Amino acid sequence: MTLFNKDYPILQAIYDDELHVFTKITEIYDVRHASPVILNTKGIPERRLLNDWWKNRAIPASRNHLAKDFPYLDDTMELPEQNMGLSLSDRYWMTDNLEIKWADVNFFDNPFSDDLGVITLGEKQQSHDSSENMFSPNSTLNGDLQKKWAIQDGRRILLKSGSGPFFQEPYNETVATLLHKAILLEKDYVPYTLQGRYSACPNMLCEDEELIPMWDILKNSIKPNYQNDYQFCISLCEKCGIPHSDILEHFAKMFTCDFILANHDRHYRNFGLIRNVETLEYTRLAPIYDSGSCLWHDKLILDRYVDYQYMAKPFGRNGMAPKEQLELFENFNWFDNTGLKGFADKVSDILSMNPVLPAKRKDAILKGLQNNIDCVLEKL
Repeated sequence: MTLFNKDYPILQAIYDDELHVFTKITEIYDVRHASPVILNTKGIPERRLLNDWWKNRAIPASRNHLAKDFPYLDDTMELPEQNMGLSLSDRYWMTDNLEIKWADVNFFDNPFSDDLGVITLGEKQQSHDSSENMFSPNSTLNGDLQKKWAIQDGRRILLKSGSGPFFQEPYNETVATLLHKAILLEKDYVPYTLQGRYSACPNMLCEDEELIPMWDILKNSIKPNYQNDYQFCISLCEKCGIPHSDILEHFAKMFTCDFILANHDRHYRNFGLIRNVETLEYTRLAPIYDSGSCLWHDKLILDRYVDYQYMAKPFGRNGMAPKEQLELFENFNWFDNTGLKGFADKVSDILSMNPVLPAKRKDAILKGLQNNIDCVLEKL
């Protein structure tokens, strides 16, 4: 089996279809095109790291309704195996047929079936209908929420559901976009809209681009003792060629918005860098994406002060108190609070569209949101 990035061969390895693992790397071609997460600290691919990367490429066992969605699969690793590991987040793929070319199979340029997508979004249960076409990028969509890639007017659009009992995440993503639009530049974020009960966003990648999550960059890097986690993250972005000032400003924007929204899930896989797979240049920080785990979506009750508390990711051994995380950032020249005029009323309108969100809970969310805005304004 040969692992490619577009048409660039990276390595060859023996793959066990029953165990769903690589058993041996037999030849290394060009590791410059590899995901950094499969390389050790010496820049050499390792079988263990390759298998970790491959496992994280599949639908996780923690996915909502997994057993119902895929009752006949022994392991969801079977899905990326059937789809050559193709994704819409990067340009990696695998095949043992060297006559196949990237241009013939990639999902950025070629149409794909919606048969698997209606399953991964939870719209229907998998069947054994032989007419179903499972060749789809939805085989490599990780994360816990039900979701799917779809083609709408020629564009690749990601649709995501919510989780019970209030199914807030799609509405939260729309609120996040409202905030981002109010105080950020268009290039700073991925815009989300509501499509029925789902959130929808376009693919953030331009031609020949791939998303490199921050986790993939720092996983096999060694943090110096004199740096904290935040400083280490900045230094790694600088080593990738991103200007220091751009890093500081983008991080300040992202984590300030996360503070306002009470986003508790900005882990290292939920932000990163964009790399050009042809030039191998890291061209920019990834626009802000995946902000739905906010507005206390997982709190059943919001009656007391303690109900609003959470630990913010990333940085720190077990995260940080949100106000402590906010203190990491000093550059707020970009922040123009005039964009927040009427913001609370617009948020109320969005949350009111959620048919299972009680009015009392909506009011409690708006109260917490306003408190967070006030905290940021006091810092300024």
